[in-house]
Amino acid sequence: MFIFLGVKMEGTNVQSEPQKEHKKEEKKEKPRGPSIFAKLKVRLESYKRVINVSRKPDRAEFLSSLKITGSGIVLVGLIGFVIFLVYFLVTK
Repeated sequence: MFIFLGVKMEGTNVQSEPQKEHKKEEKKEKPRGPSIFAKLKVRLESYKRVINVSRKPDRAEFLSSLKITGSGIVLVGLIGFVIFLVYFLVTK
């Protein structure tokens, strides 16, 4: 017999109070990685390694890099201008 809000209900298999098992919830610790300082140290070491390997380019290497970069900028500008020109002529 089960009483719910003053109404008797017979023949139900509902328990009046569910039995709760009281287990201690064990806090699972997350596996810890390296600390912030360790990460910072690794990053600074990699920066230092890059600085040690790098060098100032000589004049010929600099001019070659300048030509390649400049021609890329001009090429992208020309492609953009052609697209604009086609759009302008099609809409008129």
